[in-house]
Amino acid sequence: MKILSIVIGFLFSSFVMADHHSAAGPVETWQCSLNDGKTMADVRQVSKAVGQWSQSKGLSDAQWIFTPFSGDMSDAGRFILMTAWSDYKGMGEALQGFFGDGEGAEIFAAFNAAATCSTRNFWTVETVFDRLPN
Repeated sequence: MKILSIVIGFLFSSFVMADHHSAAGPVETWQCSLNDGKTMADVRQVSKAVGQWSQSKGLSDAQWIFTPFSGDMSDAGRFILMTAWSDYKGMGEALQGFFGDGEGAEIFAAFNAAATCSTRNFWTVETVFDRLPN
């Protein structure tokens, strides 16, 4: 959990302003495992479809996939999918359209076919510092 918080902070550089600080922003994470016969390519395909949908709606968002390369490797298909929005209004519009209005039903069905998720969480993230190159 501590590592996830640190990694989220590093990746949130898209919200950084000139003084290297950022306003807090909303993030959603899903902790998942691949279903039998599925690969990360299937998850990336779903992520690409989500990106195309959100772009068609004019949303300001980003998505990352975390895969472990060290530590607990007992589940080789384990990953975390993280989506961030520039603000809470954008998050609300995205969630309402994708889930509430059913616009993402086909995409979400493909996601559920690719993976089973044990947790879904919403976070508020802010950049404390960012020295990563753009």
